[in-house]
Amino acid sequence: MAVRDLALSRGASTLIFDPLLIHENPSDNTRDMSSESTITHIREMANAIKDNGNDLFPPITIYQEGENIYVMAGWCRRRAHILAMEEGAPVKGILCLNVQRKKPEDLALSILSSNDGLPLTAIEKSKAVKRLQSFMWTPQEIAKRTGWSLSTVNNLIALHDAPDSIIDMVKKGEVAATLATQVMREDGNSATEKLQSAVKKAKGEGRSKATKKDVGTGKQIKWAIEGPKLYAVLKALYDCPLNDKNRYSVCISDAGDLLSELQDRYDMED
Repeated sequence: MAVRDLALSRGASTLIFDPLLIHENPSDNTRDMSSESTITHIREMANAIKDNGNDLFPPITIYQEGENIYVMAGWCRRRAHILAMEEGAPVKGILCLNVQRKKPEDLALSILSSNDGLPLTAIEKSKAVKRLQSFMWTPQEIAKRTGWSLSTVNNLIALHDAPDSIIDMVKKGEVAATLATQVMREDGNSATEKLQSAVKKAKGEGRSKATKKDVGTGKQIKWAIEGPKLYAVLKALYDCPLNDKNRYSVCISDAGDLLSELQDRYDMED
Protein backbone atom coordinates (compact mmCIF):
# COMPACT_ATOMS: atom_id res chain seq x y z
CA MET A 1 0.00 0.00 0.00
CA ALA A 2 1.32 3.48 -0.90
CA VAL A 3 2.24 5.98 1.81
CA ARG A 4 -0.51 8.42 0.85
CA ASP A 5 -3.12 5.68 1.25
CA LEU A 6 -2.06 5.13 4.87
CA ALA A 7 -2.31 8.80 5.84
CA LEU A 8 -5.13 10.24 7.94
CA SER A 9 -5.21 13.32 5.74
CA ARG A 10 -3.49 14.30 2.50
CA GLY A 11 -2.38 17.73 1.28
CA ALA A 12 -0.55 18.83 -1.84
CA SER A 13 2.87 18.02 -0.39
CA THR A 14 2.29 16.99 3.23
CA LEU A 15 0.50 14.15 4.96
CA ILE A 16 -0.95 13.73 8.44
CA PHE A 17 -0.19 10.41 10.10
CA ASP A 18 -0.97 8.72 13.36
CA PRO A 19 2.55 8.84 14.87
CA LEU A 20 2.08 5.35 16.28
CA LEU A 21 2.02 4.00 12.72
CA ILE A 22 5.49 5.44 12.06
CA HIS A 23 8.40 3.19 13.01
CA GLU A 24 11.97 3.95 14.08
CA ASN A 25 15.01 2.33 12.49
CA PRO A 26 17.97 2.66 14.91
CA SER A 27 20.43 2.88 12.01
CA ASP A 28 18.80 6.16 10.92
CA ASN A 29 19.74 8.05 14.09
CA THR A 30 22.73 8.60 16.38
CA ARG A 31 20.91 10.57 19.08
CA ASP A 32 20.67 8.91 22.49
CA MET A 33 16.88 8.83 22.80
CA SER A 34 17.13 7.65 26.43
CA SER A 35 19.34 10.50 27.66
CA GLU A 36 17.99 12.92 30.24
CA SER A 37 18.39 15.92 27.92
CA THR A 38 16.52 14.20 25.08
CA ILE A 39 13.68 13.06 27.36
CA THR A 40 13.39 16.60 28.77
CA HIS A 41 13.33 18.04 25.23
CA ILE A 42 10.52 15.65 24.23
CA ARG A 43 8.59 16.48 27.40
CA GLU A 44 8.82 20.23 26.68
CA MET A 45 7.60 19.75 23.10
CA ALA A 46 4.72 17.56 24.29
CA ASN A 47 3.70 20.27 26.76
CA ALA A 48 3.77 22.85 23.96
CA ILE A 49 1.58 20.63 21.77
CA LYS A 50 -0.92 20.17 24.60
CA ASP A 51 -1.04 23.91 25.32
CA ASN A 52 -0.91 25.38 21.82
CA GLY A 53 -1.44 22.61 19.28
CA ASN A 54 1.15 21.60 16.70
CA ASP A 55 0.72 24.26 14.02
CA LEU A 56 4.17 25.75 14.69
CA PHE A 57 6.00 22.42 14.47
CA PRO A 58 7.64 21.69 11.11
CA PRO A 59 6.79 18.36 9.48
CA ILE A 60 8.92 15.32 10.11
CA THR A 61 10.32 13.42 7.11
CA ILE A 62 9.27 9.82 6.55
CA TYR A 63 9.97 7.09 4.03
CA GLN A 64 8.41 3.79 3.10
CA GLU A 65 10.26 0.49 3.16
CA GLY A 66 8.17 -2.54 2.34
CA GLU A 67 4.87 -2.23 4.15
CA ASN A 68 6.26 -0.02 6.91
CA ILE A 69 6.66 3.74 7.30
CA TYR A 70 9.81 5.02 9.06
CA VAL A 71 10.81 8.38 10.48
CA MET A 72 13.99 9.76 8.92
CA ALA A 73 14.22 13.19 10.58
CA GLY A 74 12.12 14.36 13.50
CA TRP A 75 12.45 11.52 15.99
CA CYS A 76 11.88 13.78 19.02
CA ARG A 77 8.86 15.46 17.41
CA ARG A 78 7.30 12.08 16.67
CA ARG A 79 7.72 10.92 20.28
CA ALA A 80 6.47 14.27 21.59
CA HIS A 81 3.30 13.92 19.54
CA ILE A 82 2.71 10.40 20.85
CA LEU A 83 3.16 11.59 24.44
CA ALA A 84 0.93 14.63 23.96
CA MET A 85 -1.82 12.64 22.26
CA GLU A 86 -1.73 10.01 25.01
CA GLU A 87 -2.25 12.84 27.50
CA GLY A 88 -5.25 14.25 25.65
CA ALA A 89 -3.79 16.82 23.25
CA PRO A 90 -6.52 17.80 20.75
CA VAL A 91 -4.43 17.10 17.65
CA LYS A 92 -5.29 14.70 14.86
CA GLY A 93 -1.80 13.45 14.10
CA ILE A 94 1.66 14.58 13.00
CA LEU A 95 2.50 16.48 9.83
CA CYS A 96 4.85 14.53 7.53
CA LEU A 97 6.81 14.88 4.31
CA ASN A 98 7.26 11.65 2.37
CA VAL A 99 10.77 11.37 0.88
CA GLN A 100 13.06 8.78 -0.61
CA ARG A 101 15.32 7.20 1.96
CA LYS A 102 18.80 8.66 1.77
CA LYS A 103 21.88 6.57 1.26
CA PRO A 104 23.33 5.65 4.68
CA GLU A 105 26.37 7.90 4.23
CA ASP A 106 24.20 10.87 3.19
CA LEU A 107 21.93 10.28 6.16
CA ALA A 108 24.89 10.22 8.56
CA LEU A 109 26.16 13.49 7.07
CA SER A 110 22.73 15.12 7.34
CA ILE A 111 22.58 14.15 11.03
CA LEU A 112 25.81 16.09 11.60
CA SER A 113 24.85 19.11 9.51
CA SER A 114 21.29 19.56 10.78
CA ASN A 115 20.74 22.63 12.96
CA ASP A 116 17.14 21.83 13.89
CA GLY A 117 16.00 20.85 17.36
CA LEU A 118 18.16 19.75 20.25
CA PRO A 119 21.90 19.98 19.43
CA LEU A 120 23.76 16.68 19.31
CA THR A 121 26.19 15.91 22.10
CA ALA A 122 29.82 15.17 21.30
CA ILE A 123 29.19 11.47 21.83
CA GLU A 124 26.21 11.52 19.45
CA LYS A 125 28.33 13.33 16.86
CA SER A 126 31.10 10.79 17.31
CA LYS A 127 28.71 7.98 16.38
CA ALA A 128 27.79 9.71 13.12
CA VAL A 129 31.45 10.38 12.32
CA LYS A 130 32.34 6.72 12.89
CA ARG A 131 29.44 5.74 10.67
CA LEU A 132 30.91 7.87 7.88
CA GLN A 133 34.25 6.18 8.46
CA SER A 134 32.56 2.80 7.98
CA PHE A 135 31.70 3.98 4.46
CA MET A 136 35.43 4.54 3.83
CA TRP A 137 35.33 8.30 4.35
CA THR A 138 38.66 9.67 5.55
CA PRO A 139 38.86 12.19 8.42
CA GLN A 140 39.93 14.76 5.82
CA GLU A 141 36.79 14.12 3.75
CA ILE A 142 34.56 14.29 6.82
CA ALA A 143 36.14 17.61 7.85
CA LYS A 144 35.61 19.04 4.38
CA ARG A 145 31.97 17.97 4.14
CA THR A 146 31.03 19.09 7.67
CA GLY A 147 33.06 22.30 7.71
CA TRP A 148 34.81 21.20 10.90
CA SER A 149 38.54 21.26 11.53
CA LEU A 150 40.48 18.03 11.07
CA SER A 151 41.40 18.06 14.76
CA THR A 152 37.70 18.20 15.70
CA VAL A 153 36.96 15.16 13.54
CA ASN A 154 39.93 13.24 14.95
CA ASN A 155 38.86 14.10 18.49
CA LEU A 156 35.35 12.76 17.81
CA ILE A 157 36.83 9.54 16.42
CA ALA A 158 39.02 9.19 19.52
CA LEU A 159 36.02 9.87 21.76
CA HIS A 160 33.99 7.14 20.06
CA ASP A 161 36.80 4.65 20.59
CA ALA A 162 37.40 5.64 24.23
CA PRO A 163 36.94 3.14 27.06
CA ASP A 164 33.39 2.86 28.38
CA SER A 165 34.46 4.37 31.69
CA ILE A 166 35.60 7.59 29.98
CA ILE A 167 32.49 7.76 27.79
CA ASP A 168 30.39 7.38 30.93
CA MET A 169 32.17 10.32 32.58
CA VAL A 170 31.53 12.46 29.50
CA LYS A 171 27.86 11.41 29.38
CA LYS A 172 27.40 12.35 33.03
CA GLY A 173 28.96 15.76 32.42
CA GLU A 174 31.81 15.02 34.80
CA VAL A 175 34.43 15.67 32.12
CA ALA A 176 34.26 17.72 28.92
CA ALA A 177 34.70 15.75 25.71
CA THR A 178 37.61 17.99 24.69
CA LEU A 179 39.41 17.37 27.98
CA ALA A 180 38.80 13.61 27.76
CA THR A 181 40.32 13.38 24.28
CA GLN A 182 43.28 15.55 25.28
CA VAL A 183 44.10 13.34 28.28
CA MET A 184 43.71 10.18 26.16
CA ARG A 185 46.08 11.62 23.59
CA GLU A 186 48.68 12.64 26.19
CA ASP A 187 48.40 9.80 28.72
CA GLY A 188 47.30 6.79 26.68
CA ASN A 189 46.41 3.79 28.85
CA SER A 190 46.56 5.79 32.08
CA ALA A 191 43.95 8.30 30.88
CA THR A 192 41.03 6.59 32.61
CA GLU A 193 42.73 6.59 36.01
CA LYS A 194 43.83 10.20 35.59
CA LEU A 195 40.35 11.40 34.63
CA GLN A 196 38.70 9.45 37.45
CA SER A 197 41.12 11.02 39.91
CA ALA A 198 40.35 14.47 38.49
CA VAL A 199 36.61 13.91 38.86
CA LYS A 200 37.08 12.75 42.45
CA LYS A 201 39.15 15.85 43.19
CA ALA A 202 36.55 18.17 41.66
CA LYS A 203 33.69 16.57 43.61
CA GLY A 204 35.72 16.77 46.79
CA GLU A 205 35.86 20.53 46.26
CA GLY A 206 32.13 20.77 45.63
CA ARG A 207 32.32 20.92 41.85
CA SER A 208 30.48 18.55 39.53
CA LYS A 209 32.89 18.79 36.59
CA ALA A 210 36.64 18.27 36.36
CA THR A 211 38.77 20.82 34.52
CA LYS A 212 42.27 20.88 33.07
CA LYS A 213 43.51 22.18 36.39
CA ASP A 214 42.27 18.98 38.07
CA VAL A 215 44.28 16.78 35.70
CA GLY A 216 47.36 18.97 35.98
CA THR A 217 47.38 20.25 32.39
CA GLY A 218 46.06 23.73 33.03
CA LYS A 219 48.31 26.71 33.72
CA GLN A 220 47.54 29.30 36.36
CA ILE A 221 46.62 32.63 34.79
CA LYS A 222 49.14 35.33 35.66
CA TRP A 223 46.68 38.03 36.62
CA ALA A 224 49.37 40.63 37.26
CA ILE A 225 50.22 40.42 33.55
CA GLU A 226 46.87 39.55 31.99
CA GLY A 227 44.61 41.58 34.30
CA PRO A 228 45.48 45.01 32.84
CA LYS A 229 44.91 43.65 29.32
CA LEU A 230 41.47 42.36 30.26
CA TYR A 231 40.62 45.63 31.98
CA ALA A 232 41.65 47.65 28.92
CA VAL A 233 39.51 45.53 26.58
CA LEU A 234 36.45 45.66 28.85
CA LYS A 235 36.84 49.42 29.43
CA ALA A 236 37.05 50.02 25.68
CA LEU A 237 33.81 48.06 25.20
CA TYR A 238 32.11 49.92 28.06
CA ASP A 239 33.15 53.35 26.75
CA CYS A 240 32.29 52.61 23.12
CA PRO A 241 29.11 54.38 21.85
CA LEU A 242 26.65 51.77 20.59
CA ASN A 243 25.97 53.82 17.46
CA ASP A 244 29.65 53.76 16.45
CA LYS A 245 29.47 50.38 14.67
CA ASN A 246 33.01 50.46 13.27
CA ARG A 247 34.62 51.19 16.62
CA TYR A 248 32.37 48.66 18.36
CA SER A 249 33.39 45.97 15.85
CA VAL A 250 37.05 46.70 16.54
CA CYS A 251 36.48 46.38 20.29
CA ILE A 252 34.69 43.06 19.85
CA SER A 253 37.50 41.83 17.59
CA ASP A 254 40.13 42.88 20.16
CA ALA A 255 38.24 41.03 22.90
CA GLY A 256 38.05 37.88 20.75
CA ASP A 257 41.76 38.06 19.94
CA LEU A 258 42.65 38.39 23.62
CA LEU A 259 40.42 35.46 24.56
CA SER A 260 42.05 33.25 21.92
CA GLU A 261 45.48 34.33 23.15
CA LEU A 262 44.63 33.43 26.75
CA GLN A 263 43.13 30.07 25.74
CA ASP A 264 46.30 29.13 23.87
CA ARG A 265 48.67 30.41 26.54
CA TYR A 266 46.95 28.86 29.55
CA ASP A 267 45.28 25.81 27.98
CA MET A 268 41.86 27.15 28.94
CA GLU A 269 38.67 25.14 28.27
CA ASP A 270 36.64 26.13 25.23
